[in-house]
Amino acid sequence: MYIADLHCDSLSRVNADNGLINKYNMSREYPALQLFAEFVPRGEEQPSARRRCLMHYLDVFISEERRLGLVPVTSCHDLNFAVECDKRSAILSLEGGGGLFAESEELGTLYRAGLRVMGLAWDSNELAACSGEVDDYGLTAEGAKMVERCSELGIVLDISHLSDRAARQLMELTAYPVIATHSNLRDVCGVSRNLPLDIARSVARRGGVIGLNLCPSFLNESGKADASDIFRQVDYALEQLGENALAFGLDIDGISSYPQGFDEKGSIHDRLIELLLSRYSESVVERIAGLNAIEFFKNNL
Repeated sequence: MYIADLHCDSLSRVNADNGLINKYNMSREYPALQLFAEFVPRGEEQPSARRRCLMHYLDVFISEERRLGLVPVTSCHDLNFAVECDKRSAILSLEGGGGLFAESEELGTLYRAGLRVMGLAWDSNELAACSGEVDDYGLTAEGAKMVERCSELGIVLDISHLSDRAARQLMELTAYPVIATHSNLRDVCGVSRNLPLDIARSVARRGGVIGLNLCPSFLNESGKADASDIFRQVDYALEQLGENALAFGLDIDGISSYPQGFDEKGSIHDRLIELLLSRYSESVVERIAGLNAIEFFKNNL
């Protein structure tokens, strides 16, 4: 099995004592593709400060990628090599494009350095409104330009964190498949960060994938979750979207706690695969744990 995870925030936690990969944020049992997200916190309000922060994380990513011997995936050929040779691999993604513009010099730099997945907003910004925004203004004119520019470059657009209006507008503006890297389904857990069924179905129909998020509050509105909440999300996704749409987007290092039975003492991916195999067939688990995402990137990079 070759697994894939569409989202983690481990890049922002790299320091002298903690590298990009540790005992809990990548599989110990299987080779894996991990998307590492650049994330600029809300405090970096000025566009220039946000861009400087992005460049810093880019330097960290390149350094750690080389140190760890990860295969940098920028095309389907890179991914084919990694999968065929059972090598760990990495894609650089961006969680929130605040501070960037369609013609930003930094956008071209990030693309040439390997950026292949981009979410326009984490918090509401100059490009788009985020999920939960009271005034859902959707995409701005600059956001529409960014959608067009990303489509031209071959950067996959990520609708996680976008408002419903912005997500629908984005999918009207691009003919390419899109993904939701770390969003669950709102019918199962009714928080704004989860996807309404019509948007999830649109992602699936276009050949995109949706990453299962382990954040307890996205699994259960109480903020406390266990295996039954994970199963409810998976069951509903399989019923409504089929076997080819669900992937891992576990949000490791981006959330403050995990469902009962998950912690940072060992590989979270391996624990989740073990749990899923207790309920679903091996072929279904292989699709959710990696194959759906791998096929998506082979077709769209």
